[in-house]
Amino acid sequence: MLIFIDCQNAEFCCSKTIHMKTILFATDFSRAANKAIHIATQIAIKQEARLVLYHSYRFMNTYDDNYGYPIDVVKRITDRKLNDLKKRILAKAEKPAEIILCNKHGFVMDTIKEPIDEFGVDLIVISSVGDTPLEAGYFGSIATEMLDKLNVPMLLLPPKYRRTTIENAVMAVDLKKPIDARALDKAVYFLRDLDTIVDVVYVAKTDEELKSEEVKEAGLKLRELLKNVPHTFQTIVGNKQVNEINGFVKKRKAQLLITFPKLHTFFEKFFLQGNTRRLVFEIDVPLLAIK
Repeated sequence: MLIFIDCQNAEFCCSKTIHMKTILFATDFSRAANKAIHIATQIAIKQEARLVLYHSYRFMNTYDDNYGYPIDVVKRITDRKLNDLKKRILAKAEKPAEIILCNKHGFVMDTIKEPIDEFGVDLIVISSVGDTPLEAGYFGSIATEMLDKLNVPMLLLPPKYRRTTIENAVMAVDLKKPIDARALDKAVYFLRDLDTIVDVVYVAKTDEELKSEEVKEAGLKLRELLKNVPHTFQTIVGNKQVNEINGFVKKRKAQLLITFPKLHTFFEKFFLQGNTRRLVFEIDVPLLAIK
């Protein structure tokens, strides 16, 4: 697991226990989504959370086999698909799981906020891309749009990822920038609940940055926060952050990447591509984004 966070001047605390009660799995019924559901189910069972199976349907769904049907027919088809998915999950689950079906008419971003509020969703799980180039572009854009607009933690699963367990972790930190302490609390809770081993790594741009007092102080605060989580701490010097992160993930054979996406202005989103957005398409392991 790789956790990518900013730590300068943060107030670290974990006094309030966080409990994940509801996980929403957004599906388009693709092969990639059908593989991802097993990971979502295992997390729900591990955390004793209920699982909401969510789908949005429209008359003009050009990316699936419902294209051209009347809207009432599309609803019946997707209702049946959600029920079939629920049956497959329950048939393979090691323990009983509470599963809720949620089928909404409209665009994903227009409809997903309703079940998030209704069910008090703590985590969204979604495949990062679809099966075909068209689906990859559509669902890749949906995933990154969710990262920009939703404040719920998101777990994005690459289509070829097959593991259903998370055992080891890498946490990559930026010790020069602030982080929301509550967001970090959620990451620590996720780590403790899954009993993962964590390798903490800091990627500095220069040796001078690595030796600065602010970086040393932030590192000490972070290690204090992680005192109840088994971990190591390492440093790397490099100016291509995403490449360094990818390399470290592969070297440590990490099974999850956790990032803390930062809010950007419209012009920043237009001209710049954030690290988390790039990692959605470049990383080979699940990515957990926490705000």
